[in-house]
Amino acid sequence: MDRTYLELVPGLEVTNSEISNLFGCANQGGMRRSLKTNTLVLISDKTKLYQDREEDGVFYYTGMGKLGDQSLTFQQNLTLANSNENNVSIHLFVAYKKRIYTYRGQYELINEPFQERQLDEEKNNRLVWVFPLRKCLKDTDKSSYTYSQPQKLGHHDSWHHHHNVAVKTADQSTFEYGETVIPKRIRSFFKSTNLKEGEEKEITLINQEHMFFAKIKVQASGSPRHRLRWEKRFTLLINEYANRVQGEVKIYFIYDDEKTYKVSLSHTDIMDTVHTDVIAEELEQYGARTEGRITSYYGKKFERDPINRELAIQIHGVTCAACNFNFEQKYGERGRDFIEIHHIKPLSSLGGSTEINPHKDLVPLCANCHRMVHRRKDHVLTVEELKEILKIED
Repeated sequence: MDRTYLELVPGLEVTNSEISNLFGCANQGGMRRSLKTNTLVLISDKTKLYQDREEDGVFYYTGMGKLGDQSLTFQQNLTLANSNENNVSIHLFVAYKKRIYTYRGQYELINEPFQERQLDEEKNNRLVWVFPLRKCLKDTDKSSYTYSQPQKLGHHDSWHHHHNVAVKTADQSTFEYGETVIPKRIRSFFKSTNLKEGEEKEITLINQEHMFFAKIKVQASGSPRHRLRWEKRFTLLINEYANRVQGEVKIYFIYDDEKTYKVSLSHTDIMDTVHTDVIAEELEQYGARTEGRITSYYGKKFERDPINRELAIQIHGVTCAACNFNFEQKYGERGRDFIEIHHIKPLSSLGGSTEINPHKDLVPLCANCHRMVHRRKDHVLTVEELKEILKIED
C-alpha cells in the first residue's frame, strides 16, 4: 500500500520526489498546490533567495515571486492568504541540507500577511509578502493563544537588558537560522539606533578564546527591523550547549566596545546553582531557619538578577579562588561551568536595594570553601583568611 502524507511526523527527512508522491503536487517551486489532496506544500530553503525565519514559535514565510515587488493575488500567494477560508491544509518543509527536506508539520495562517523589503534575484530592493504561520493548535488550545506581529512586540519579547549586559532567550530562529531580531529598546545597547534601512554594522562576538563574526542589518517591514545574524560556528556552539543542559538557553551579550561583545551561554536551570550560592549566605544571617523566610529576604533579590553571576564568571572564571578546585577538571563534562558565587560583602551589610559590582563584590568558590567561609555567622572569613587556613593545613 502506498504511503500518504498523513503518515508524516515532524522531524522526518524526505526527498523532493517523496514530497511530490506523498502530496500529489509538483516537484519544483517553493509553494506547491495539490488539488488531489487539497494541500499546499511550503518549502523553506535556507540556501536560496527568500529570508524566511522563525521567532517565538511563529514562522514567517516569504511568498512567491523572485523578481520585483510580489503580488498578494499571484498564484499560491492568494491560496495561502485565503487558506482559512478555502480549507486547504498547509504543510511546511525546511531544507537544512541540500536536497533533503525536514517535515515541520501542519501549519495555519494566524494573522494577516504583511509586507517587508528583501532583495530579489537580481539583488534589487523590492517588497515581498510575509505570511505569519504557526503549527496547528487543537481547538481547545486556541482560546488561550494570542499573537502580535514582530514589529508590535513590546516588553514581552525574549530580551532583557541590564546596564552593560543584554540577555537573549534562545528560540527557534536562534537555533536553526543563526539570527534574531533586535527590539527597539535593545538597539542602543548594540549601538545600532542610527542605522538606516539597508545599512549594516559588523561586530565581533567573543566566547572564551573563540571569536565569531556577526552583522546587524536593518531591513524594512513598515518600520525598519534590526536583525542580528552570526556565523554558523556560533550557531553550532549554541546547539551543542543546548544538547547538554536542561531548560531554556540564554545568551549573555556583555558590552566591551561598540563593535565587540563578550558572549556566554547559560540556562534556566542555573537557578538551582544560584540557590546553592544563597544557602551559605543564609546561614550567616539567619542560622538554621525556614527556607521560605530566607528566600523571601535574599533569594528573590538575587534571582531577579542572575546577570551578576554571569559577569562574575566572565571576570573571575570558574576555578575556586581559595583552593583552586575546578569542577570540570575533576568531574569532566558533568562539572563544566559549575561553581558557586560568593558575596564578599556580608549579607547583613547589604541593606535594601544594593548595586553589586561583580569585579569587587563577587568571587567564585567551590562548595566546600563557600561553606567554610560562612560556617560561623559571628566570624565570616575573607577569602584571604581561608587561604591562610588552607596553607596551614597543607
